[in-house]
Amino acid sequence: MVFDIKYYMVTIAAIFISLGIGIFIGFNMNGGEIYLNQQQQLIDSLENRFGEFRLEREDLQKNIEELQLEKEKHEDFIERAYYEIIDSKLANFRIAIIQTSEDYYYDDLKDALQEAGGIVPVQLIYTNKLLHLTEEELEDINYSFGVTLTEEEIFKQTNHDVLALLQGGEASNLLNYLITNEFIRLTEYDLYDHEVDQIVIAGGSQKENSGILKAVDLDLIDKIQNENMKAVGVERLDISHSYIPSYKNSGISTVDNVDTLMGRMALILAMAGREGSFGEREHAEQLVPIGGYE
Repeated sequence: MVFDIKYYMVTIAAIFISLGIGIFIGFNMNGGEIYLNQQQQLIDSLENRFGEFRLEREDLQKNIEELQLEKEKHEDFIERAYYEIIDSKLANFRIAIIQTSEDYYYDDLKDALQEAGGIVPVQLIYTNKLLHLTEEELEDINYSFGVTLTEEEIFKQTNHDVLALLQGGEASNLLNYLITNEFIRLTEYDLYDHEVDQIVIAGGSQKENSGILKAVDLDLIDKIQNENMKAVGVERLDISHSYIPSYKNSGISTVDNVDTLMGRMALILAMAGREGSFGEREHAEQLVPIGGYE
């Protein structure tokens, strides 16, 4: 029998092609099964992890709720204890509030002092207009009083005249000028029968300015100490540039968190005689004065 070589070659090729297709299909079927098994295992693993995460989240949520409840109980206790501790601590104390910067809010200090029985006949603010005098404003002040004072000398004279006001109840011509032209804002003034014996200095600044700190705050503290009057320096927690370290070095008591309940408690106790540096920042010696509440 004569074989057709061409037919033979086509037949062989067809056999090998069929074999290759069969192997390919079988491999893909097995590979697909393996892939599906791997996917199912991954899905099962993720479901298990999600279940664990859900349980962990529920536990965390429960812990958060318990901590929040505990926090509310502590806050309620602190608030109740606050009024018990400060009650009449400043009875008959005559206290002035001098705010050496208007960058921060301190208007609630008066309420805190009065809650403790203190009398606050004077509350004043050195405005940014005073602390940042323009050349024209400086010339106007000098012209009005026939003097040639520098900016620093005006600051120091202002401190002198403010203390004279607190002690004698009379405002100097310079002080009247500064108040009238809004260099100083007098938010409370009732010195009749209420001469001041203690002063709260509320400071701090949004921008660092050692010149103003020295010429205004530290000079004011020095003058207060020379008059044998008591001063306490206070700030809020959100102060950008703190004066507390300089206040502390000058020898007065300080409170760096007066915007908090604990800070107001520390202020009242400091005014009542518990000296030190109190608050939450690194320069504080303790949060509040401890013991000896009489």
